Amino acid sequence: MTHGPTARRAMTRRVTAAVSLLAVVAWLPPAAAATDVLVPRGSTWRYLDDGSAPVGWQLPGFDDSTWASGPAQLGYGDGDEATILSYGPDPDDKHITAYFRHEFTVVDPAAWTKLRLRVLRDDGAVVSVNGVEVLRTNMPAGAITSTTLATAAQSGSEEDLFRLLNLSPTALVPGTNLVAVEVHQSSGTSSDTSFDLELHATDTEFVVRGPYLQLGTSDSVTIRWNTDAATDSVVRYGTSPGALTSVASDPATGLSHTLQLTNLTPDTQYWYAVGTSSYDLSGPDASHTFRTAPLVGTSQPVRIWAIGDSGTADSLAVAVRDAYEAFTAGTPTDVWLMLGDNAYTDGTVAEYVAAVYDTYPEMLRRTVVWPTRGNHDTTGAYTGLFNLPSGGEAGGLPSGTELYYSFDHANVHFVCLDSESSPLGVGGAMWTWLEADLASTAQDWIIAYWHHPPYTKGSHDSDTESKLVSMRQAFLPLLEAGGVDLVLNGHSHSYERTFLLDGHYQSSTTFLDSMKKDPGDGAPAGDGAYAKAFGANNGAVYAVAGSSGKLSDGPLDHPAMALSTMTLGSLVIDVDGLQLRARFLDDTGGVLDDFTLVKGDFAEWDVLGGGTPGVQGVPQLVGVGTQVAGSPLTVHLTRAAPGALAYVFLSGTSTPTPFLGGTLHAFPFLNSFAFVTDGSGSYAASATWPAGVPSGLQAWLQAGVVDASVPVFGASLSNAVRSTAP
Repeated sequence: MTHGPTARRAMTRRVTAAVSLLAVVAWLPPAAAATDVLVPRGSTWRYLDDGSAPVGWQLPGFDDSTWASGPAQLGYGDGDEATILSYGPDPDDKHITAYFRHEFTVVDPAAWTKLRLRVLRDDGAVVSVNGVEVLRTNMPAGAITSTTLATAAQSGSEEDLFRLLNLSPTALVPGTNLVAVEVHQSSGTSSDTSFDLELHATDTEFVVRGPYLQLGTSDSVTIRWNTDAATDSVVRYGTSPGALTSVASDPATGLSHTLQLTNLTPDTQYWYAVGTSSYDLSGPDASHTFRTAPLVGTSQPVRIWAIGDSGTADSLAVAVRDAYEAFTAGTPTDVWLMLGDNAYTDGTVAEYVAAVYDTYPEMLRRTVVWPTRGNHDTTGAYTGLFNLPSGGEAGGLPSGTELYYSFDHANVHFVCLDSESSPLGVGGAMWTWLEADLASTAQDWIIAYWHHPPYTKGSHDSDTESKLVSMRQAFLPLLEAGGVDLVLNGHSHSYERTFLLDGHYQSSTTFLDSMKKDPGDGAPAGDGAYAKAFGANNGAVYAVAGSSGKLSDGPLDHPAMALSTMTLGSLVIDVDGLQLRARFLDDTGGVLDDFTLVKGDFAEWDVLGGGTPGVQGVPQLVGVGTQVAGSPLTVHLTRAAPGALAYVFLSGTSTPTPFLGGTLHAFPFLNSFAFVTDGSGSYAASATWPAGVPSGLQAWLQAGVVDASVPVFGASLSNAVRSTAP
């Protein structure tokens, strides 16, 4: 591979204190910064893994023609390796050291002013460039041999961190160059090892984190990024990728950069680039783009992605990410929720770099992320890395803290609570704020999320763990009285999802079937969508989605759950008007759960009359009804057999439409309908009525049918459609 300069520039910047000052200035489009990838991640390496101790192997000219070769990652034991290394014949006495060599070609090292090397090693490593040691990481001082042990064992997310080193280009020579790495285990019984490396060259600063989007509203967004050396801050942006005519800037220099773009147009696509007053450092390209939120209250499709306990920075989190990106291709993500434990093990900046910024770089450039804090997000890095709406900047009431907050997107009100570090009692600061916030919203939908689930029998137990119990007992009554529709949590490393519930605040042993507002599965192709009227205590669905990076055992037997599975995945939620559809997407792209909520001021029909198993092939009238007040009508069909079919007939028609439950829209007032089975199953019968429907009208709707007949399956069903009102 040959590398050379893509541009040359002189730089005369000096480091000063960083100041957050927004300015819009006249601007001429800069040239792009020059950055070349000398050794990309996933490169092919020569390697020696037989336990021997080569001599002179790190020097140019060493004959490695007998060594094996393969792409990175190289290693064993984690399941994410592209090349599997040998640890020798004895699993209890593994080889301590493996050796790696990679050559690359450079035309003119003086074309660049700096190099950036990043290495992944488990457990320790020594890196040399052209025979000169440049990095020793997790290794002791002094002479290193093939039996030298790494200083400490690496575990969890530490195994997936890329360690950063800035180098001088004087380490390179014109022509062929060599990077040589030895990776050492901490013991002969270590279960795994990993190695990968990348080397970049540039004549400018590097963006080492980001850019990433924060605090998006209908007319503003915040963009953050970090550089390896102090620079001023500039964002160029516009509504066409080829015309970034607007500029936000901060003349102060620093490593951390935060700029807010204001006076944007609602529901509009923008493209952007971040950099300095002299040149762009990242963007513009197709991944540096965002769409502003629509005006609050707007009814339009909204896609939401929710991930929990995703902070493993490993192949499992990547598989969940890739499955979602394949699923959502062509449909942008409007709202991205992180349900806590975003970066294992302690939520340090380095762990966030690996688990968030290096794992989801393109998503972060395109979509605003709204996190909550988990029990592993224990350092101050969490609040330092995110800009969250403590002042009500994105809708809802000001909370005065970034630990809990609310925001609006289209016709959805989102509430983020802090179950990790805020007081959890009734009447506390968060409880009092939540009560006022719920009372203040007029949005069609309310989605709440925090880390510790009120209902779970996964790797955690909501009957015995104090934070889980407190959230259930103190906050669920308040949320349900406030009309919450969907609650999302992590913490348990599994997926669990309840029925439509209301009023269950004690242990699982006190759960009653009467607490199910709907005992069905919520699937339009199953028992039918959940129908929910507006207002207090009409039911909510609770989902635990803590398997976006890891799995852990648990009984998965909570009686409130409609479905429980120990499967890697994430939740995809689509809101469109008064319908919410949620799907649990596993790490292979399969949909393991699919339920729908429909809201409105309507009668809920569970098929009137009927309920007796039919005779195969003999039509059976199972219900008739009339829509109330022109609202959407939701019909629930509870089938006794998977093959049972139902058909819907509208007034004035005789052609049946297959129907498995769901929502029928846009009926005129008192448009009548009938449901007919093909005789292959039985259907439950019940109906509930909204407030204000006269008892006489209720009786008429349920009393039987007159004045019409419908031919079905060659037979005639008399009185299948009512044609006159009382």
